Amino acid sequence: MNDRTDNIPLLFRFIRFLSNIAGVIGGLSIIIATLCIAEGVFVRYVFRHPTIWQIELAVYMLICATFIGSPWVLKERGHINIELIFSKLPERTKLYLNFCTAIVAFIFCVLVAWKGWAMWYEAYENNWVSESLWSIPLKYPYLIIPIGMTLTALQFIEIIYFYFKNLSRNSHKEEE
Repeated sequence: MNDRTDNIPLLFRFIRFLSNIAGVIGGLSIIIATLCIAEGVFVRYVFRHPTIWQIELAVYMLICATFIGSPWVLKERGHINIELIFSKLPERTKLYLNFCTAIVAFIFCVLVAWKGWAMWYEAYENNWVSESLWSIPLKYPYLIIPIGMTLTALQFIEIIYFYFKNLSRNSHKEEE
């Protein structure tokens, strides 16, 4: 995919901007989770005082890193690829497979986001709280999945557009 920003439509520049913000939030979430766990270990073993919030917050932060950080990883092409067979295929076949895979992944992200928004709304409406002693309102952690999957679906729209554009360009070259 061409990374030159002068030829990229404004919508896709905005999606990339959102993905970059999501990447920063994902990275900060990992740092917060690490600090929470380290603080919990320190307090428990040095002061012999157990706490109730570190593990739960660390879990929420790791979920945040996974789902909110996903659009940035997708933008940077950091997801796992299996190259053994794929690398042997012709370029047009690779492009077509990537295009089809992106469409299937987009549909998956939309479905997970849709169900995630429904789950978040139910937690929000019913004032659900976690069952731990901390009793955090679940409307906050439940917001992580739908936001992350919505942003990932948006990033897939950009990817699908560029694969489609490259497939169209390649089919025009073959006709000439």
